[in-house]
Amino acid sequence: MYRLLVVDDEKDIRENIQYLIDWSRYGINQIETAATYEEAVNKALDIRPHIILMDVKLGDGRWGYELVEHLRASGLKAVCGMISGYDDFQYIKRAMQASAKDYLLKPINVEELEQFVERAIVEELKGRLPLKSGDAPDVDPVLKVEYGTLSRITNKIIMIVKGNYRNSLSLVGIGDMFCMSSKYIGRIFLQDTGMKFSEYLMAYRMVQAKRLIESTGDKIVVIAAQVGYTQLNNFYVHFKEYYGFSPKALRGMEETEKNAYTAERNGTESPENAHMAGNEKTELPGNAGEPESEAGEKQQEGGAYGKI
Repeated sequence: MYRLLVVDDEKDIRENIQYLIDWSRYGINQIETAATYEEAVNKALDIRPHIILMDVKLGDGRWGYELVEHLRASGLKAVCGMISGYDDFQYIKRAMQASAKDYLLKPINVEELEQFVERAIVEELKGRLPLKSGDAPDVDPVLKVEYGTLSRITNKIIMIVKGNYRNSLSLVGIGDMFCMSSKYIGRIFLQDTGMKFSEYLMAYRMVQAKRLIESTGDKIVVIAAQVGYTQLNNFYVHFKEYYGFSPKALRGMEETEKNAYTAERNGTESPENAHMAGNEKTELPGNAGEPESEAGEKQQEGGAYGKI
């Protein structure tokens, strides 16, 4: 039903994207690839793809957004998404100006790729998703609503947050990109979401931080920097306000679950339970039983940072 074109000068990227998700689930039954600007133009005009995923910077010195503009001028109305290893606001701005619908950072996150494809099919191609029972709809991780229920301006703002949340972001800068008043787009965003832009940005960073804490072994200080925080104390405060527990507590939960699972597999008692069983009637003197403070961890993780 749908055709996909992948444009990237890296062979591994071109090949791996084809196996990242089940494309047939979305009705995409033809996938072509191109390594250069010229090859991409020829293939695009030949197969007339419905969706194009292209690198921002092509190996022949050309730019992905130039390719989008070229294809638009040729009358091709494909839905274009940028993929890039560059987490740079100017690249995102150029992608938006060229009418790209999303900006995905390498290594490509499978969930974000699926969300782009689903939005492309529903919002741009006016198709339907062949969802199986139990499949989750394409919802925003913060707002918990489907992207199709939001205005185009709000969706564009969310796209910018997704591609640039690691850096400093403001409505003034986004307004300049849209050639609109920051107050105007801020009002639309608030009406659509019930949240101020700054609240949404903080919440999205928290969602990404939780994902990293659960899926990587990186130190908390490293994860804080990865989601746009330069002051560790602010990260701790925001995380605890949002989730109700600290980053350290979350990591402790993960370790406890892993140990319990390992113990169950081995037919033994988990270290935590064994410790508790052996100390049920033992009363610890003073503050010996109190948990380690977050401040102590902050010192261990690398001390204070500057402002956000």
